[in-house]
Amino acid sequence: MTRPLIGLTGSHELRQSAVPGVPLQAVMLTDDYARGVERAGGLPVVLPYLADEESAIELGMRLDGLVLTGGNDVDPNLYGQEPLQGLGTLEPERDRLEMLLVQVMRREQKPVLGICRGMQMLNVALGGTLYQDLPRQWKGKIQHSQKAPRNAYAHTVKLKPGSRVAQCYGKTAIRVNSFHHQAVKDLAPLLKPVGWDSEGLVEAVESEGRWPIVAVQWHPENLWREDEGALALFHWLVEAAASRAADLASSGM
Repeated sequence: MTRPLIGLTGSHELRQSAVPGVPLQAVMLTDDYARGVERAGGLPVVLPYLADEESAIELGMRLDGLVLTGGNDVDPNLYGQEPLQGLGTLEPERDRLEMLLVQVMRREQKPVLGICRGMQMLNVALGGTLYQDLPRQWKGKIQHSQKAPRNAYAHTVKLKPGSRVAQCYGKTAIRVNSFHHQAVKDLAPLLKPVGWDSEGLVEAVESEGRWPIVAVQWHPENLWREDEGALALFHWLVEAAASRAADLASSGM
């Protein structure tokens, strides 16, 4: 059986070369994402920043599913806001690539898993807004940028019974890690909230319709080795991608 091809986005960064010369442009993504997809039975590929938009669209068309990964802040101009105090580093090239890929996945009804920034980008790409900086804009007091190691748990999330995320974890109250200062504010019309911290901040969303989307504000890629629920999120994506690929094959597309 052919494993579904899962694309993973990464940051676009300048890297200093070990030899004299100009810095090298590179895609950076930690291995945990790809290995989570691999463990779940998918074939991961880190997506390049291609010069031609049509090439990026064609690449997106060949994917069976997509992981929008963590990273820097989303440009507030994309959701109609001016940059405010507390906004962090932006990556316009990444924003453009991910907005494009989301539209390809939407048109083709292929599954998407959003992680941290990935959840925020999905919300923006589909018409929602963000808190640009939680310490300045959110009423809550929970620490969302933990100081503990990445595979340590920080705070509790309550999950909607019957949601895809709750089904992955097999329960409706979980503990998660947390490394973010932005979050969903106004939810996009195609999404519904299915997870919240104890102060009401949205921590997980899913799609309202047939297009399969799951997005979480925490980092399951750092937890899946010990946490069956975190690994199940990757299994959900791979299984949804395999199912969609089978549907396309049976329809002759």
